[in-house]
Amino acid sequence: MPAPTPTLATERLLLRPYRPDDFETVLRDLVLDPLVIRFWHEYADPTVTDERRRAMAEVDFAGWIEGAIAAGFPAWTIELADPSLGAPGAFVGVIGIFPPENEWGPEPEAGYMLASAFHGRGLATEAVLAVLGDAFGRLGLARIVAIVDLPNVGSIRVLEKAGFTLDREYVGEDGYPYRRYALDRC
Repeated sequence: MPAPTPTLATERLLLRPYRPDDFETVLRDLVLDPLVIRFWHEYADPTVTDERRRAMAEVDFAGWIEGAIAAGFPAWTIELADPSLGAPGAFVGVIGIFPPENEWGPEPEAGYMLASAFHGRGLATEAVLAVLGDAFGRLGLARIVAIVDLPNVGSIRVLEKAGFTLDREYVGEDGYPYRRYALDRC
């Protein structure tokens, strides 16, 4: 049985273990927000209905997060802790470390999504740094990667601020350009 995911606190955020009942908020504030989902190409397709996005998200997001947790990898729901940014406990996004399972390589992958109302405030970097500390410390991981769409400059900045370096660029099986970033434990 995997060890329980700890709650992490930063200066402005609380990262609490993800729960299955968080899915409805993930759907509403992330998946159905065109600004947040614009780099998830299948979701960004304007011909896809919200009902179809929900069905896809039940597999892609809920399944991905819950599968990672079952495999012993942590996932968190990010909430506000700093009242100057909004109501404490307000949903900010999700973040986690996910098992390798795809074309991107054999290392665990960091993944995160923030609600558009919280973009551009340094919160993603703050959350990523907290998660990296847990992954390298408690979990003892040696290397973590992150995959980002080439045009997603906001996420690229987050990764670079967190210490990731560009490993390679490539075109994915879906035909879109990506960057693979990596960070080794010091």
